[in-house]
Amino acid sequence: MSDKKYTYLIEEIEKLKFHNRTLLTLLGNLHQDAMEDTTIHEAIILFDLSKNDLRELKDLIMNYDQNRFAFEQKALMINPVFSKDNLLFLVNSFVNSEMLTSVGNTILSDYEVRTK
Repeated sequence: MSDKKYTYLIEEIEKLKFHNRTLLTLLGNLHQDAMEDTTIHEAIILFDLSKNDLRELKDLIMNYDQNRFAFEQKALMINPVFSKDNLLFLVNSFVNSEMLTSVGNTILSDYEVRTK
């Protein structure tokens, strides 16, 4: 593939990402109450996560051992965007999507209990 074609494809991918985020923002502005329960699909677009990032995060959540510090550090090693707040947002998105509900609620409750 030539450099010109490669550059063109990258530009088109970036446009698509931008339009997805813009559409999600518009929907969020129009339906603010619905955005309180963000799904993992919406979160993927919002954080621009790759399939590999999502797979590793899912594995990390499934293997949660109630060590919050280790959980946060391992998440940051997957992707620097996984700060504590973003990580909790993503875990909540899994729960809202009815995926990993049990362990997701355990993680969320661990953070609620220890932050009060």
